Amino acid sequence: MQVTPSGERPFPTPPTPNAPNLESARFANRDTVVLPDEMVIRILMYLGTTDIAVCRGVNRYWQALIDTDHLLARSFYRDCHLTQRVSSLADERNQAIERYHSHIRGWLADFGNGGRKTAKQLDNILENKYFPEVLFFSIPRLLLSSNELTCQNTATIGHPGVVKDASFSPDGKYLVTVSIEKAAKLWELEGGQWREKATLRHSARVIGASFSPSGKLLMTICRGYISKISKIWRLEDDQWQEEFTIQRYAEFLDNCFSPDEKYLLTVSDGDYAAILWEFEGGQWREKNTLGHFKLAMSACFSPDGKHIATTFVDGAVIIWKFDDGQWKEKLIIHDSDSVVDARFSPDGKHLVTVNIRELTLCYVKLWELVDDQSQEDATIIHRWQEKEATIEHSGTVSDAHFSLDGKHLVTASRDGTAKICGLVGGEWQVKATIRHSGPVASASFSCDGKFLVTASHDGTANICGLEGGEWQVKATIWHANELTDARFGPDYQIVTVSSDNPAKIWVLKNKENDDNF
Repeated sequence: MQVTPSGERPFPTPPTPNAPNLESARFANRDTVVLPDEMVIRILMYLGTTDIAVCRGVNRYWQALIDTDHLLARSFYRDCHLTQRVSSLADERNQAIERYHSHIRGWLADFGNGGRKTAKQLDNILENKYFPEVLFFSIPRLLLSSNELTCQNTATIGHPGVVKDASFSPDGKYLVTVSIEKAAKLWELEGGQWREKATLRHSARVIGASFSPSGKLLMTICRGYISKISKIWRLEDDQWQEEFTIQRYAEFLDNCFSPDEKYLLTVSDGDYAAILWEFEGGQWREKNTLGHFKLAMSACFSPDGKHIATTFVDGAVIIWKFDDGQWKEKLIIHDSDSVVDARFSPDGKHLVTVNIRELTLCYVKLWELVDDQSQEDATIIHRWQEKEATIEHSGTVSDAHFSLDGKHLVTASRDGTAKICGLVGGEWQVKATIRHSGPVASASFSCDGKFLVTASHDGTANICGLEGGEWQVKATIWHANELTDARFGPDYQIVTVSSDNPAKIWVLKNKENDDNF
């Protein structure tokens, strides 16, 4: 192998690729000047993984070269693993072996039997001097053989500004998007096409939007210089109308509609309480203040709408119950660290709390609702007990959600992992860890709980499927820049939000017959 004057080993000379159909090659819908194969390969081989992914998406000719010459493997090798300059083949092999044991071997296990088989083969050649090359050229081969699904891009949702947030309505008929402009946009699925339905205007930049359980109400939040405003919009006669405005002087941290949409919870930064609003007589009115002596962090309703969970910075989780026409404090769960979020499982029997310790360690706890019978008066006492499940992350937990069937829980973290837990013998256990090379911003289950999508700042969204009791990566969506969100909607639709703008809608399909599930 040749050595450059600087002593660095160049990448191996790529073989001559199979000639693609150049007549079909288009870039930005225009004819391109075809460069010699050797020149194009030399350009592509020095690009990063994200750039390689973009090239694959915009030009069929480049895609053929990339697939033939394993350029994606080379960029993965360069970007993600060889971060230190090595002076010899032995140093390179030792560094690759160290990374393999500390990170990559566990990552391979996420691909089920194929990943474990690859790991076993790699274990047997650790002493081979070409181990680094074999290791990183095995990864794209594993990805191609494991991905049984494909995601078809069906729509592109644009704004004048960068899209920051997007979510489907529960029935999948509407999509709301939020950008840096002073408006949110509503899109309607009609005749298989997404069309702009309405523009919800505000006096300041909109930072968030969420639908009610029925999809007939929508709450938008905007950030002004002095006041922070939240608006409620209602769908009537096929039109979205502004119904109510809430004004606060601190950032909105959380909001949640009750299942029957009679109540609304809001939590603002700096407040010592969650505010409960009631819809009565065609008007929204402040009903209760659910407070504590420390700052409130979040609030949510139970699935039956009969309980509310509020979390506070001192580690208290207070459960409230509607009794005699009032919401009254019923139970308090105490923890040693700040609790920033809590969510009920779909059956209301489990509660997940997100905890922070010293701003560096984040972990998730699972609690179970149990009934105790007093021996004295045979009174049934409800209490929450901590299950033997604490899911730790080395970075901030950005998302924690139960699947709709309540059988799984996913946590996403800035440490680059998403962990999937399941009930095994009545106990919650980590069943799979989905790894990214950047912070994981969100994680979302499909409506039937069979699939999961994770969005990462590394520019990818991984689609994981449940097969034979195991979660495996089945497909990957690539963006040019970091992803900030990815969410499932009905009918296996996925919306992805990226800093490269705009938002995109995908449909999960089977590769063999190109059909929806």
